[in-house]
Amino acid sequence: MKQECFFCHTKTVEKLIRKFNPPADIAEDFLRSVNSLFGEEWETTNPYLATKIHRLAKEKLSVADLYKEEKFNANKMLLEHYDFWKSLVAGSKNPFLTAAKLAVIGNVIDYGAHSLNEDDIVTQIKELTSNTLAVDETEELFDRLQKAESVLYIGDNAGEIVFDKLFIETIDHPNITFAVRGYPVINDITLDDVKQTGIDKLCKIITNGNDAPSTLLEYCSDEFMEVYDQADVIIAKGQGNFEGLMDEKKDNLFFMLMAKCDPIAGMLGVNKGDMLVRKAV
Repeated sequence: MKQECFFCHTKTVEKLIRKFNPPADIAEDFLRSVNSLFGEEWETTNPYLATKIHRLAKEKLSVADLYKEEKFNANKMLLEHYDFWKSLVAGSKNPFLTAAKLAVIGNVIDYGAHSLNEDDIVTQIKELTSNTLAVDETEELFDRLQKAESVLYIGDNAGEIVFDKLFIETIDHPNITFAVRGYPVINDITLDDVKQTGIDKLCKIITNGNDAPSTLLEYCSDEFMEVYDQADVIIAKGQGNFEGLMDEKKDNLFFMLMAKCDPIAGMLGVNKGDMLVRKAV
C-alpha cells in the first residue's frame, strides 16, 4: 500500500468516527480493528482493503448504510437541477460529448475521503463543464455504442447517478443494463438510488451482488458476470470501478472517471482532478 493510500484510508476512518460519534470504547475498538487490518492486509489492493474497512465500520458502529442520508440528499439536489443539465446537453454542439462529460464530472461527488461540501457540489459541477477531457475517447465509444447489441453500464456514486441517467437517455440504446452495488458501501449506488432517480424506467437494472466500493469480479454474482461476459460494450464509471477492473484486457471496456488522487493520476498519466474517457486497452 502506498503511503498516500494509507492516509486516505485513515482519513475515511477518522471521518466516520466524527460522523457517528460513538462512545469511546466503541471508537477505540473500531480503531484497533482497523489498525490490525492494516497490519494483516498491507499488501492488499485498495478496493479490497476499503471493502474490509467499511465492513468493520458497519459492524462496529452498528450502522447498515453509513451515508444513507447524504446519498438521498445528493440525488435529490441534482434531480432538482435535471432540466438545466438536460438543456445544457440538448443545446450543445455535441450532445453525446457533453452528456459524457457531465457523467464524468458527477464523479466529483464522493462522501469517502475526498468529499465536498454539499452546498458547493452544483457550483463546482457547473464550473467543470468548461473543462476538456484529459483523455477523450468518446468518439470511439460513440461508434462502438452504435454497433452494439447490448451495453453494460456499471454505476458508481449517488448524485452521480443523475448524470448517468442523462447520459443513458442521450445514448438512447434499446438494450442497456445498469449495474449497482449489491449492498450499501460509502455513497455507492444501490437499488434505493435507482428507485429515487427513476433510472429503472430507462434500462434493465441488476446488482453486482457484492458490497465492495468497486467491481471485484471474483465476488460478483453469476447474474452480473453473465451480463459482463456477454455485453458488446461495457462502461465502468468512477475511480473505484477503475481500480477493480484496470487489469482487464477487454477492448470493449471503457472507463469514465475523474482522477481523484495522485497515485491513480500517475498511473493514468494525467494530473489529479483530470477527467477521462478511455478504453481499457
